[in-house]
Amino acid sequence: WQFSIQRELPHRIVLDAAYVGNRGTKIETSRNLNALPVVYLSRTGERDQPLIDYLSANLPNPFYPLLPGTGRAGTLIGRASVLTAYPHFTTVSTTTNEGYSWYHSLQVKADKRFWKGYTVQVAYTWSKFMEATGFLNDGDPVPAKCISDQDYPHRISLSWIWELPFGRGRKFLSNVNPVAEAFLGGWQVQGIYAGQAGQALGFGNVIFRGNLKDISLPKSQRRPERWFNVDAGFERDSRRQLSYAARVMSFRFNGIRGDGINNWDLSVIKDTRIREGMKAQFRAEFSNAFNHVLFSNPNTSVTSTAFGTITSEKGYPRRIQLGIKLIY
Repeated sequence: WQFSIQRELPHRIVLDAAYVGNRGTKIETSRNLNALPVVYLSRTGERDQPLIDYLSANLPNPFYPLLPGTGRAGTLIGRASVLTAYPHFTTVSTTTNEGYSWYHSLQVKADKRFWKGYTVQVAYTWSKFMEATGFLNDGDPVPAKCISDQDYPHRISLSWIWELPFGRGRKFLSNVNPVAEAFLGGWQVQGIYAGQAGQALGFGNVIFRGNLKDISLPKSQRRPERWFNVDAGFERDSRRQLSYAARVMSFRFNGIRGDGINNWDLSVIKDTRIREGMKAQFRAEFSNAFNHVLFSNPNTSVTSTAFGTITSEKGYPRRIQLGIKLIY
């Protein structure tokens, strides 16, 4: 659903402001019907070694030798395996339609119609996209609500075309001779800018003893070697990680994000008249014109030595393309 207001302003500018909303229901979800019930999982928030030892202890396999060639063929079986709904199977997976999502946005657009040799369009979106399409714990009764991995709360785009006012039929130097016209007239500059917030990040089922607000670093302090505060309270020792523990940490966090989009594409076009109905066009196009690096998401595995670092990029370096077209 949406509601919008459009207004024509002076100088051939059209302003459009809209609220756009969306609700998704009965979204397909994946579920393990043979998960260990959450009642058996630890809720201490720390590594519960006695419970781990208890659930991982081996017992005589009650199905031996009835299931040869399967994961239940051995003489021993872990205690956690016999506490599931279908202990004679390792997993029982299915899909259900329990998921749902909702989206709200303010979308503002201004369009300067082509006039006196130039046009400009600018659009801004402020939004929030929430979803419940996954289970924090396989045995949970309902999906968990969280910020979507497709949530980008801010996006701005800008594009323009400007025919330079020089040469025949233009404001300046309109009476130049044909030789000068071939050099000075027919120039056009175009540009596209896209800016967008980064993707929301999560860390899995980890031990965190700090304040979530301390994880994100100010933009001026972010760098590939340290994108967020790895010392905010994460337990990073692999020997102390959770096992058989109920997950309470969300899939993703709105305030902790990867690198966004900040990209300019520019082009310069020169039209040269050859004769009536025929012209040659020279084009110089610059993708990522300012060679701004766009980083991939940082490593979010707390036990990795690369935790919090970025080792790749999702964009591409500046590309320059030159071309000549004959238009007739």
